[in-house]
Parts: sequence; structure tokens; C-alpha cells
Amino acid sequence: MRPRRLDPSDEPAIEELLQTAPVLNLFLLGFLSVHPVDRAWWYGIDAGTGDGRLGGVVMILPGRLAVPFCPVPELASALGKTLRALHRPCMLVGPREACDRIWAIWGRSAPTLRHYDQRLYVLETRPPGTEPEGFRQARASDVPTVAAWSSAMTLEDLGFDPAEESPTAHRTTVQDRVRAGRTWVLQREGSIVFQINVGTVSRRGCQVGGTYVPPAARGRGYASSGVAATCRRLLASHPRVTLHVNEANLPAVRVYEKVGFVRSEPMRLITVRGDP
Repeated sequence: MRPRRLDPSDEPAIEELLQTAPVLNLFLLGFLSVHPVDRAWWYGIDAGTGDGRLGGVVMILPGRLAVPFCPVPELASALGKTLRALHRPCMLVGPREACDRIWAIWGRSAPTLRHYDQRLYVLETRPPGTEPEGFRQARASDVPTVAAWSSAMTLEDLGFDPAEESPTAHRTTVQDRVRAGRTWVLQREGSIVFQINVGTVSRRGCQVGGTYVPPAARGRGYASSGVAATCRRLLASHPRVTLHVNEANLPAVRVYEKVGFVRSEPMRLITVRGDP
């Protein structure tokens, strides 16, 4: 069995595979619901059952991001060979074993910046408490600060500064998120001391990321209260909130577990020099 590039006719087979682990695949299912298959590069490999079912897939935005779902490790290795032949390595995020199998082939000579043991966390119960003072959606006037904190967060977590590599694209991304109401902030004495982004949004749930507290404001409980407030809002209309966290980032892990997030699947995040 050899991987092949998938097309719109394969969308039902992709969704059938992803639905075997819908919470784990919240991002890919959400992406698929918004973007046609031919708007990205999807590769798949047959399960070998003789009925056309897929055994594994990887979605790649060339030069930016690759996300696999491949429950059978041997099939993930085959997907790695395909990526090595057709695409230069870029950020890889997804289930740990599949990513490791793919990266062992695709990224074996890539200059790795970050190689994290991540963990999927899931929250399905609304956190107790009331909305903290100063918690709100970001406004257009907040964009310069939100962009600066977003840049600092990415540099701290992933090892590159998106504002340095492409200032216009970074600011546009931040503006678009703010305009769509997908960035929440906590303000104290006129300054933003916490921010978080809402990424994937679908009937299956939401995925959040980009949680950041500037260094001078850390240790005051802003992250816990801000994450809890955001999740109360999201869980009022969605069944769950998920996120990925670096397992070595113990302060972040403690925040999410304090809010009520439950530890789930092992994940991997790998970035390389040249990631956007």
C-alpha cells in the first residue's frame, strides 16, 4: 500500500477515519468542515481492508504545518516517506507515535528548534466561579498589544518570532482573530495581563491556544481566572474545550488542571528553522 494524494471524492472516507477519535481530531474535523479537501494537501493510505477505507491521513499546509492521524504506526512511516519526497519539513503537530514515525523519515535531517512532549487536555464541565473584572473580548484598539504578546508567546514556546519573519502577515492574523471575536483578554489598570485565542470552533467543540501572561504579570492568578472565564463562555454553547500543552511547562499544566481540564492523549509538537 502506497500513500496517495486525496481529492474531494475522498472526503467521506477522511471524515469516517477522523470520527473514530473525534475529540483527538477536533482540529482536523474543524478544518475539513470549513476548507474543501483540495484547499490543502491531504495524503492518505488505505487500511488494507479491501473496502476503500483509509488507515491514516496527514493534512499539510506546505511550509507551515502538518497534522497526521494514523493509528497504525507502520502506515505513518509510509506517510513520512511520501512527505519526504514531496515537501520540505515544517511544523508537525499531532498524536505522538504517528508524528514520531513520520518525523523519523521526513525530518531526519531537519534543523529542529523545538521537540515537545505535548498532551491533549479536555474540559467538558463548566468551571465554577464568576467572570473576573476586566475580562472581555479583544477590541481593535488592543491589536498592537495583542500582536506584541502573541509574538512573544510564539518566540517563547516555539522558538521563532512571526512578527520578525513576516510583520504584515502576523498583524493581519491577529487583526482577523480580534475582528472575529476569537481573542479574549483580561485587563488590569489599563494593561492587558492575559490573553487567549479560540481556534477551532465546531459543533463538536472548541480548541484554544495562544495563552499568554506577560512576565511582569505572572504569579498573580491571571492565567487561571482568564482560562476559566473563557471556558465558561465557550461551554455555554459547545460540548467541550480542548487544548495542547507542553508537558514540561508545569505552571501551564497546573493552570489547566486547576480549571478542570482532564489529561488525555499524548501529542507531539516539532518546529524547525524556517517555520512561519
